[in-house]
Amino acid sequence: MDFDVAGLVDSGVATLGGLLVTDAYERVVRARLVGLLGGGRSQERLPAIEDFDRLRRGLAGAVQNGNARTRRAFERELRGYVRSLIDADPVAVVELLSSVREESVVRPGGAASSVSLTNNTIFGPVLGSGVQHNSF
Repeated sequence: MDFDVAGLVDSGVATLGGLLVTDAYERVVRARLVGLLGGGRSQERLPAIEDFDRLRRGLAGAVQNGNARTRRAFERELRGYVRSLIDADPVAVVELLSSVREESVVRPGGAASSVSLTNNTIFGPVLGSGVQHNSF
């Protein structure tokens, strides 16, 4: 696999995997995926939106129950879906990932939240701990 494609697959899995278990999937990402999946490309190789919806339910359940094995299985399936999307239209996948990383979502009542995902690679031993902060 080409290095750029491998990076795009990793980024797609990290971004979509993170968004699948949030409300941003329903509010922002799902509609964009529907557009990407129905963009006149060969439908026989692409997953359906129902596949992403099923992954969302399964991944959310695995995360909530702390089931690492099931979570990894869903992530492998997501990796295959992302790879299919990239094979069909890599430019559209890059645009999708770029647009949802910085999307601002307006909630009922006028409150706004934003989606900001970071995918890091750490080389060498990791000493210490980390904390993820979310602000809404």
